[in-house]
Amino acid sequence: MMLHRARPRNPRAFTLIELLVVIAIIAVLIALLLPAVQQAREAARRSTCKNNLKQLGLAVANYEDSAKQYPCTIFEVNGPQTWWEHEKGTYLVHLLPYVDQGPLYKQIDFKNPASDPAGRPRIDDQPRSGKKFRNYLIPAYICPTDPNPNNSDGGDRMKTNYAGSMGNQRMDNLFGGVCNDLANRAIYGPAAPSAPGNLFGGGGAGHGNTQNPSDTSGVFSRINFGAKISQISDGGSQVIMMGEIVPNCGDHSRNGWYHWNAPWIATTAPLNYPIKCVYESGWSDAVGSANGPATHCNHWQNWTTSQGFKSRHKGGAHFVFCDGAVRFLSENITYRTYQQLGDRRDGTAVSNF
Repeated sequence: MMLHRARPRNPRAFTLIELLVVIAIIAVLIALLLPAVQQAREAARRSTCKNNLKQLGLAVANYEDSAKQYPCTIFEVNGPQTWWEHEKGTYLVHLLPYVDQGPLYKQIDFKNPASDPAGRPRIDDQPRSGKKFRNYLIPAYICPTDPNPNNSDGGDRMKTNYAGSMGNQRMDNLFGGVCNDLANRAIYGPAAPSAPGNLFGGGGAGHGNTQNPSDTSGVFSRINFGAKISQISDGGSQVIMMGEIVPNCGDHSRNGWYHWNAPWIATTAPLNYPIKCVYESGWSDAVGSANGPATHCNHWQNWTTSQGFKSRHKGGAHFVFCDGAVRFLSENITYRTYQQLGDRRDGTAVSNF
């Protein structure tokens, strides 16, 4: 008897409903996966940002070991004192040899600066032809979480996402009066003052325009002051050295790492205070949600609030302290505690921050 092999049945095709179910399942899986991928990427960016500040803290320590003080934004005081004609670069310029940028630093002529078209000698204009030094991107000065760190104001100055701390410095409101928002926002606690800065009496010079240590709250001033270790009487673990900024949210910090009149930043503004920033495309909120239009306390030209520490990281910002430790401070930190960490000699031991 012959055996006949059964013919294979034709495979059944997917119905439209089954196909839609499969597509829906794939869409759900992608929706679940994307946040995890984004969180992983942000974790990597935060790690890079933290490492950058660690490197900067080490750079300042190495500079101090050589110069016996922290670097300062140098403004030549000999001869006629004008804002522009005697500038010698920011403290970030003088840290270049300590962040693997020694060859670039050696090219800068501090003794014979180039003259701009008006005849003013300024290292900001070096070199007179070709790519200017201010247009170099310094990797250690950039946080990868900030999507617009470089040239985003239409200029040719590379930004920095890190700046030294002037501490609880007096920062008068550019528009007059005081920023009552600082006192009204319950998140910063009842100690938040209506007066802008100088809670402890050691930061009386407006906006850090001083080379006098007695008038400087933090470890840097706007001009000609970098603290000595002996002047940090609260101890390195209690005092902020440097922290994160969003450059396009500050009237002066927009000018980048090279310009002497850019990175003067204070803890006076609450951490991550919402500011209307300026970009080529127009206004954009930096952090949080700014209340109302871009005026008064939320305006990028209001130095009291705009020249403060901010980051694109959710919930706070990274800081390196004078002992070299890098810490992530919550934007919910009480206002007074934040100011105590900014001031180098308030005499109070701070814990649990």
